[in-house]
Amino acid sequence: MTDHTSIRRANPQIAGMEIFEIKPVLLGGDPVDPKNKTVLTRQQHIEAVRYWNNMIRRMRK
Repeated sequence: MTDHTSIRRANPQIAGMEIFEIKPVLLGGDPVDPKNKTVLTRQQHIEAVRYWNNMIRRMRK
């Protein structure tokens, strides 16, 4: 299983960064596929979360 803890242990240089699912699990993204993960700064993470939250809100309407 590729969880955030194992990714962090394998990559100590990403300390202070956020691990983010590129395609949200809610929309069919694979939660364990490393290809569905990326590392973002805190600000990039905030922007990506806002983007996906808005997309999900629109899809539910």
